[in-house]
Amino acid sequence: MAASLQPAGNTCTTVEERQEYARLPPLAIGYLTEKVKVALKAPRIGTLKLPSGSTTTTLLKQIVATAAIRVDETIADFHWLYKAEVSFDMSAARRNARAAPVPFLSSNRAQGPGRRHSLNPFPSGFTTGNLRRPDVIIVKNVADRWPGRGTQDHDGASHVDNLLRLVEIKFPGDDFSGNQERDYVLIAGGVNRMSVLDVTDCDGDLEWARRHALAPVPALLPKEEKKGAPLRAPIRTQQPIAQPAWYEDWIPDFSHARHEIAEAVASLWDDAKRGAQHLSAEASAWLHKEAPWLFTAGHWVADASHRTWAWVNEQGQVVVRYTAAQFKAGWDAIVRQTDLTWEMLRKIDWGQVGMSMVKGLAVLVLVVAGVVLVLVLAEALVAVLAALVAIVAAASAATLATLAAALGVTAVAAAG
Repeated sequence: MAASLQPAGNTCTTVEERQEYARLPPLAIGYLTEKVKVALKAPRIGTLKLPSGSTTTTLLKQIVATAAIRVDETIADFHWLYKAEVSFDMSAARRNARAAPVPFLSSNRAQGPGRRHSLNPFPSGFTTGNLRRPDVIIVKNVADRWPGRGTQDHDGASHVDNLLRLVEIKFPGDDFSGNQERDYVLIAGGVNRMSVLDVTDCDGDLEWARRHALAPVPALLPKEEKKGAPLRAPIRTQQPIAQPAWYEDWIPDFSHARHEIAEAVASLWDDAKRGAQHLSAEASAWLHKEAPWLFTAGHWVADASHRTWAWVNEQGQVVVRYTAAQFKAGWDAIVRQTDLTWEMLRKIDWGQVGMSMVKGLAVLVLVVAGVVLVLVLAEALVAVLAALVAIVAAASAATLATLAAALGVTAVAAAG
């Protein structure tokens, strides 16, 4: 079975299922194809900073598909048939092939065993080399958030097998690496519960993106379909959205941007100035209103006696001020919605707004220790997270300790 959204008469098929694996359930091929089509039309290009200090320019096409599914999940409170990039613990399965790999659940244990899967690419309790994140898990029962086939989670709570299909999406140039295929078969419980989709770039969108990324001076409009209104993202909800989400035409190239920012500040978010000029008018206006300091040169000033942090511009004016109570409330909400940790906050290399607001939500694409992370946040929390990332990036040890105390982070974690 194959799926294509091409005009009549075009024989190119966008998404095709590999015959040696299971066919997708009814309707799934259409749902996943629409996500893939948007990923091909709006491939994210980023200069990833690796832990070694080197950088690499990468087409983040998978991230676009992940983001579209993740927004659907969030709007449905994670009672959704499709779950993007669930993290699985492979340690028991590698010791005993009959043991089903266990999905990592959210760090918010107050919600009990029925909580959603973890959105953290480094979930608590994982061990290096024993973690896998398949592209998509399709579940049997949408009312059950459990995305695994095993009968117990890491806390010992009982579950019913809810994994209908593991789906791996292979964009052009992708293939199974190392023991990935073997591990995915273990997670799925056999090739009869695993589907592999091969993507064909029928319209040449990826090749355009590569040329765009490698151009000496990036140009935004060399291709006809890039002109005009931003591309709409296919977002599914129980009730239709009058104005579907935009995938922003934000394609930062930090290697070119560095010399163009005359008054670069210590904050890594200063790099956002380049990308922000390519946002839709709606998203740009929202950021200028809610996080105006992103667009002004200046620095963060901590007032330990009053437990406040202020962004002061070059004229000495306070653009925005946060109290410890505001940061604490914002951070607690961010952790609940994303499973982000203090350690991860301190390792963020760069960030960008990857999509404009949808029903009060915003998508952030972050790079943490060389791993790309998609966060879906209430839009009111975006400015708080941006401020925290910026302060941590430039903070002294004393300021970090003060901020950690304000957020309620333990002294051990703060010192790490």
